Amino acid sequence: MYEAYFVDDEPIILKSLLCNPVFKECGYEVVGFSTEPFEAEKDIARLLPDIVFTDLKMPELTGVELMERIRKKGIDCEFIIISAYDEFKATRRFFTLGGFDYLIKPVVAEELQEVLNRLTEKISDKKRRTAAARTQSPELNAITLYLKSNLTEKHTLESLGAKFHINHTYICDLFANHLGTTFTSYMTKLRMDTAEKFLTETQKNIKEIAWLCGYDYLHFVKTFKKHCGCTPTEFRLGGKS
Repeated sequence: MYEAYFVDDEPIILKSLLCNPVFKECGYEVVGFSTEPFEAEKDIARLLPDIVFTDLKMPELTGVELMERIRKKGIDCEFIIISAYDEFKATRRFFTLGGFDYLIKPVVAEELQEVLNRLTEKISDKKRRTAAARTQSPELNAITLYLKSNLTEKHTLESLGAKFHINHTYICDLFANHLGTTFTSYMTKLRMDTAEKFLTETQKNIKEIAWLCGYDYLHFVKTFKKHCGCTPTEFRLGGKS
């Protein structure tokens, strides 16, 4: 069973989601719910569900703002927004943060099932990759998860040390001893692997991909060509050597 958490400030909508049999049929167990976004944020950080279904417009936080706060904590759960169509037009930020998909109210069973089936594939694959990448260091695991969830930010050993209350020299040792690489090399590979995924799996333009991977456009093109042997445009056209 995969674990799901629900957030909606309207109790009637929340109840309709909780009672929807499609979740159980698709292998999803409800581990928590709330009508209060800030309370939900605390619950999500404690429960670490696989997926969060959240309303878009709520009085205290929007669903996108809730997702952004969760991402900044280094929590890598998936998010699905539930909203009225007109509300969703302005949620480009949701997808730049890695949001999975959205559902339009009222939620139709067939559409929900289709989204859950795709979601199951992604979560299963992510769990396999996470298990393969996990090291024997809980500290390093937390750091790498945070980095993967916050690629747009400018990270340094000093900033990571301040966030995790660890000496930055010790962080260097963690990367060397457990991953056999340096922090800088790890970040470059992580960003380039992410860029390749965006180039092959999405239609995002090169400037947006550069931003999502934590680069300005010119630095991104230069780094990508050095790392992959071709420009991002050539790579997208099948020109990788």
